[in-house]
Amino acid sequence: MSGRDDAELLNRAAVLRHVLARQASPAAIAASPAAVINTVLGQPGLALRIDAQDGQLLASTASSAPSAASPRVPAVRMPVGKDIRDGSAGSSRVLAMLARTADAGVVRVTLSRQRSDRLAILRRYVPDLLAALLAGTLVATGLGYWAVRRGLAPLRLVIGKADEISTNRLRGRLQVDEVPAELRQLGQAFNAMLDRLEEGVQRLSGFAADLAHDLRTPINTLLVETQVMLSRPRTPEQYEAALASNTEEYERIGRMIENTLFLARADSAQLAVRPERLDLARELGRIVDYFEGVAEEAGVAVALRHTEMLPTLEADPILFQRAVSNLVSNAIRHSRAGSTVVIGTGSGAGAALVTVTNDGDGIAADKLHLVFERYYRSDPSRTGVPDGAGLGLAIVRAIMHLHGGEAGVHSSDGHTRFELRFPAPLVLKASLH
Repeated sequence: MSGRDDAELLNRAAVLRHVLARQASPAAIAASPAAVINTVLGQPGLALRIDAQDGQLLASTASSAPSAASPRVPAVRMPVGKDIRDGSAGSSRVLAMLARTADAGVVRVTLSRQRSDRLAILRRYVPDLLAALLAGTLVATGLGYWAVRRGLAPLRLVIGKADEISTNRLRGRLQVDEVPAELRQLGQAFNAMLDRLEEGVQRLSGFAADLAHDLRTPINTLLVETQVMLSRPRTPEQYEAALASNTEEYERIGRMIENTLFLARADSAQLAVRPERLDLARELGRIVDYFEGVAEEAGVAVALRHTEMLPTLEADPILFQRAVSNLVSNAIRHSRAGSTVVIGTGSGAGAALVTVTNDGDGIAADKLHLVFERYYRSDPSRTGVPDGAGLGLAIVRAIMHLHGGEAGVHSSDGHTRFELRFPAPLVLKASLH
């Protein structure tokens, strides 16, 4: 803005010199000042003062410009921007110069421009600018609120779905296709979480129902036997036989509770696994020796067969013994009389294998995926069999998960093979005979 004022002063100065050069003498200017003053009239904020060399006032505008001090721009040179100075209090810009009349007379010219007129224009615009700024702020705030509210609508939907979730209402899902692409992954993760929760709740409900059912059987047996014994006086031998029978049921209940607690601790990763380098020939030999008597009573045999290169693996010895023992015990119960339960070893695909194979009724293909579930029995008629609570294979799978391995089963034509896959690294050594 100051540059515009200075440019206008320089233009007016050039016009003034041209007009003064046509004046006959300084006296002619004093006689007819209007001819000179008209050059600046119509320009608000401009002021002109012309003095003779002796200080006599020759012409001035109504808002008489102050007389500037020396130095002045010589008459032989056109003024430039650096010749313009600030007036008093910095409220104006002043150009002081000398000019010649037609008779070569010299006059002193002072031309000034007030800055207040430009500032006044700005002041007139201030209310409009403030009003426009306020209106723009309100509009921007409203649009921002609308945009944010619209953008967060999918999140409110997620919150609404989350509020609806309870153990009895887990079927609700987000419509992933209806949310923005930026939130689609969140919606998919939310739905996956609900799937896992629903599956977990269903499994927990089934687990509780199965546990109650299996505990009810021995408890009812104990209750009935006790009531029968108390219905009339009995001999000491009869009481002793009843107590022995009750002891078996108590042991069965104790095993069920122990197995249930084991699975609960395994699910919550509260079991401490202490892996050691195991010698499979020795560990499996112990299992074969342990089950020889049980197998003989069931009319079957137990044998250990392995390849020439027997793998060694790292596993918790107690948990390893329990997993393989559960498989062998299960195989003996479901084997055909006169058959052999075979414990085998091997390696492949970066894993050490322990297998338990038996010949019996086999498992239907559509039931294979259920055999490791808690309380599942392939033959419901065997519910009353001791140790047949349906937790043995579930414990095997839990032990394998604790070791980072897998448990699998294959069955066809009455030939059933359970397989434990322990993860690498493996170290091979010669077989022990």
